[in-house]
Amino acid sequence: MPTRALPLRYEYHVAVIHPREDRLLLLPGVDGWRLPYFAQGERRVWQEVAHVNQGLREVLGVAATTLRCLAIDYQREAELVSKLYAAVPRDPFWRPPPGGRWVAREEVGVLPLEVEGHRRPLAEWFAWYAGAPRQRAPWYLPGWHEAAIRWAVEQLSLAGMPPTGPAEQLRSWQRSAILRLPTAEGPVYLKAVPPIFAHEPALTAALAAADPARFPRPVAVDPARGWLLMRELQGPTLDTRCDDVELWEEALAAFAEVQIASVAHLPALRAAGVPERPLATLAARLAPLLADPDAGMPASPAGLSADERRRLHGLAARLEDLIERLAAYKLPAALEHGDFWAGQVVVTRAGFAFLDWSDSSISHPFFSLLLFLVEIEDFFPHLAGVRERLRDAYLRPWAALLPAGDLVAAFELAQPLAALHHATTYYGVVLPNIELKWEMELMLPFYLKMALRLAEAALV
Repeated sequence: MPTRALPLRYEYHVAVIHPREDRLLLLPGVDGWRLPYFAQGERRVWQEVAHVNQGLREVLGVAATTLRCLAIDYQREAELVSKLYAAVPRDPFWRPPPGGRWVAREEVGVLPLEVEGHRRPLAEWFAWYAGAPRQRAPWYLPGWHEAAIRWAVEQLSLAGMPPTGPAEQLRSWQRSAILRLPTAEGPVYLKAVPPIFAHEPALTAALAAADPARFPRPVAVDPARGWLLMRELQGPTLDTRCDDVELWEEALAAFAEVQIASVAHLPALRAAGVPERPLATLAARLAPLLADPDAGMPASPAGLSADERRRLHGLAARLEDLIERLAAYKLPAALEHGDFWAGQVVVTRAGFAFLDWSDSSISHPFFSLLLFLVEIEDFFPHLAGVRERLRDAYLRPWAALLPAGDLVAAFELAQPLAALHHATTYYGVVLPNIELKWEMELMLPFYLKMALRLAEAALV
């Protein structure tokens, strides 16, 4: 009989940083010193941190703020995913439990560690912590969360909805930091974004002002710091409603209506700082990527192979022709989401609302459905033709611009170009402006491989 795969286990180790000194906490273990740790059976993406803070509260009795993820290790034989984080106590005078020690960088290098694999990432943490490059996410350092929470509390009080409890940290990675604050009128979220996504707060405010039922309603924004304080959208996200494909059709039609409406408001979008990435510039944006032999991460198991790179250059040789063919349909530039998938759609009482406009740009509208549809069969595995059904639902509101057959042809032609569009954004905008490349660098070969697969499947 075949061996049944064991369910994955998840283990969390946390480097608790001294609130005032360049030291971290070690606890006595069986075979050496160890970091505080806990285990869970539930899978969580590494950017989520609320459960890390809860785990520290349970094992150490300390209220802490998780700064960032330091390392992820998958041990295939043991079916174990081990994640290493750094966190800091919120009380600057918190004391470790009996037997615990605050140790300096030099001691970490020589003390016996129960998990030898932690020695290198801890040494790298100390070296990283001592530097301060321009691209560093401010929420990765102690003190930022306290300042952000003070601002949020002030803004909520000014709005007549003061918090009714402490702020909860939900997410921390270079793309954003997210906190949740309870109020008598429901939860409010503080989202902070880096300069590369600085347009999101002002854009969200502009979208909500024009159509408050379809976007998060801001309480306050601080564009200079990339801070957006917004009310919670009440309702489930679309990815939890896989029992109702008609609901998904309605959601995509509503999203198309948002894009169509945006065409008349492009000056306001530009004023909000939304970047422009026109279809006509795609070949020029792709050229530096193609000229960079390391761009596809050839040394990584997830990177482009030599054959894939050859095929990519073959696709690029036809790019101008593909762009001209898509441009010939004369569809207008519109608001392109950049990271649109079912988890970004909230099913509300009033219809549908759309979240997370960090990656947005003014570009070809059909680029937005790339991620939404590329693996849609995973959500509806027993529904034949679901991709085409949802595509057509999205295209119906565009019928005033083109006949249905032309819309389908333009949409399918746009999909491999959309993958290249997103790849150029990561190569030219995102990756050069973040400090820790590992967090997002795999998105580049991901999109390039997708472009090849879509282009070859459609024979464009």
